[in-house]
Amino acid sequence: MKAGASLAGLGGRSACAVAFAGLVLSAGTTSAAEYKFKTDYSAYLAGVPVGKATLSGTFDGPQYRLDGYGKLTGLAGAVYDYTASASSAGRLMSGGTQPRAFSVDATDGKKSAKVRMTMNQDGVRRLKLTPPVPKEWYKHPNRVQVTDAHTKNTIDPMSALIVAGGNTPSGIDKRACERTVPIYNGRERFDVTLEFRKIESISSSDVPGGQVLVCGAHYRAIAGHRTDKKEVEMAEKIDIELKLAPVAGSDLLVPYRISIPTPIGLAVIQAGATTTTGALNTRAAALGE
Repeated sequence: MKAGASLAGLGGRSACAVAFAGLVLSAGTTSAAEYKFKTDYSAYLAGVPVGKATLSGTFDGPQYRLDGYGKLTGLAGAVYDYTASASSAGRLMSGGTQPRAFSVDATDGKKSAKVRMTMNQDGVRRLKLTPPVPKEWYKHPNRVQVTDAHTKNTIDPMSALIVAGGNTPSGIDKRACERTVPIYNGRERFDVTLEFRKIESISSSDVPGGQVLVCGAHYRAIAGHRTDKKEVEMAEKIDIELKLAPVAGSDLLVPYRISIPTPIGLAVIQAGATTTTGALNTRAAALGE
């Protein structure tokens, strides 16, 4: 299997786009299930609104599905025009998620791209990229090739957004910030390393219990990237702050606020209201491997 991609440049607008693309998740049509949630997000660059997205999930026992749509327009609609829809489906496992399918449809108004991927803990079973990646792209001498071994025991970017078992009866579990998340998006294999910073009180009706978990987050390229690209080196030096909030009726944590420094100001993705239906009776923390 071949896969991989260069990292987008991390100047102001593209840094915001990278973060925003991970949150381009929204409600899809599903049959009745035991539990659903939906969270709205807004994106800002240097304090100026640049886009919106939603994150939603539907859970039927340990089975989950995330679906979505979002739009990043940029300053006065003139800096960037990016829209994407995405889906992920899989199973809650003890301490995490095991995705089985992932898809993305994205466009900047001029070019479009699609990803279709099925996977399990042993790696990627099928992968289709549209348009196909040119053979020359793979052959670049500085390209770190993605191998089957690289994709084993990885999760997709959408599944990485929900932290199963992070909200316990006694409160938020700080161990949700003491881990490395291995991610494969169909092109690039990378790690996001999280470190615990603090548990912070929030005076907002949108946060059950009034507390969020504050993590430091750092990107590390594993494969699919080019070692001669300055953008990769820059990305690995960025100090991202991630705040995770509980979702009512579940033991899940989801992003509440993501802050990324850029050369033209702070890029922020901020959660608004969350709506829920039912209760997630199948607690991820109680599931076996």
